[in-house]
This record gives sequence, structure tokens and C-alpha cells, in this order.
Amino acid sequence: QFVKRGSTVGVEMSIRCKAFATADEPGGLRYFSTKQDTDYNELTWKIGSGDFPKGLEEGMMGMQLNAARSIEVPSQLVCAARNVGQLPKPKTEDGKRIYDNLF
Repeated sequence: QFVKRGSTVGVEMSIRCKAFATADEPGGLRYFSTKQDTDYNELTWKIGSGDFPKGLEEGMMGMQLNAARSIEVPSQLVCAARNVGQLPKPKTEDGKRIYDNLF
């Protein structure tokens, strides 16, 4: 099975801001991780529901079950997603601080 519009997906992910890469986090400053910020180590939603950024969903299209993929969402789409409440919120104090400083 492949991910397509209308598919329900469960994902493990970290969200990073690549523009703020550090020596400790060369992939970008991480503000959200399903391992630290969710109770079940994943987020679940239906592709096309509008719950998550369009760029994230587009990057998932065509993926197979249990596949792994690195998806980069352009900053314009991330900011637009933040403005309409589509970004998951961190629960850890570090994540909250980073999120507040980024946005």
C-alpha cells in the first residue's frame, strides 16, 4: 500500500529548523519529537484533512508502509502552517522555548 490522499497515517518524526543548525544538531535545531512530545510516540492523521502542513503531506505521498523519509518543508509553508495552527506543539520545556524563539 502507498500513501495517497485520504490515507490515514501514523508517523514518528522530529521537526527541526535547518536555518538554526548547531554543532550539536547539524540537521537543525529540533523543537518537536514524537518520542518526547506525544504519549504514543506517533502522530496520526488523514492525508488531505488540513491538520498538518501541505508540504509534509506532499512529501509523504507515495510512501510505502513502514518506510522512512526525510522531508524538508520550505519555511514559507512552515510559517503559513503555524499561522493556521497546523504545527504540532512541543510539550518539553526546551521544545517550548525553542518554538517560542523561532516563531
